[in-house]
Amino acid sequence: MARQDSESLWIAIGALGAMALGVGLIPIRAATSTSNRAFAFLALTIVVAEVGGRAAALVTAVVSALSLNFFLIEPYRTLTIHRTDDVIAFAALACSGLIAAAFGRRRARATEMLGQAREELVVLGQLADALTSDASIDAVLEALRRAFRFGAIVLRDADDRVLAAASADDVLRPTPTVSLNTRTLLGKERRHRLGRRGFRLPESGGRLRLAGGPAPLWLDVWESDADGLSGDAHQAFVVAAAMLRFALRPEPALGRLAS
Repeated sequence: MARQDSESLWIAIGALGAMALGVGLIPIRAATSTSNRAFAFLALTIVVAEVGGRAAALVTAVVSALSLNFFLIEPYRTLTIHRTDDVIAFAALACSGLIAAAFGRRRARATEMLGQAREELVVLGQLADALTSDASIDAVLEALRRAFRFGAIVLRDADDRVLAAASADDVLRPTPTVSLNTRTLLGKERRHRLGRRGFRLPESGGRLRLAGGPAPLWLDVWESDADGLSGDAHQAFVVAAAMLRFALRPEPALGRLAS
């Protein structure tokens, strides 16, 4: 399931769950205090924050506060509050829900970054194995494309002849005109595009120089993820490019991989 679809699902679950919880607590609303009933909504918000992320948790917190007020605080089925204790309980639930949403998103983001870091380490390990075996360079580029969420990757020589590509369709893309910094992957434009994770590649793709001398090799990359690359992902890809540069520098190694 895509990230946006999952987030939308949890937004719906949180909102509907908060309303259902308000209706479900109606039979016992006279048997316990408002502050006690608010704990149920807070628990729901914490669960949604941990699993669904910040947006879903924020929606859950707001709907929970409204549901508590509408169904469980006198006068019922209105959004008015007369008693001071009920006002305090309502405000405490709203504030606690928003705090839970903020911390839940932070943990979700840390978990996402940890998972991505593990994937990048696996890819670097697979790249090292491929470069020391008889794997084709096309397969290596395809593995890099999937791991770093690129749209395409093409390896070209100094004369812009295609030596390898992640897929056959990649060779049809126009050669990028922007050279990327070998350490930051940023182009020489004055303005850089920024995504949710970090800086994005140039819109028309970028070129990363893999070998020096009179006949350099170029690794052309295009993005497909508008979220951009995080700092750790940048570093991991720079390491992967350095490994390629080291493996492709000797002429025999290039002949073996390109075969």
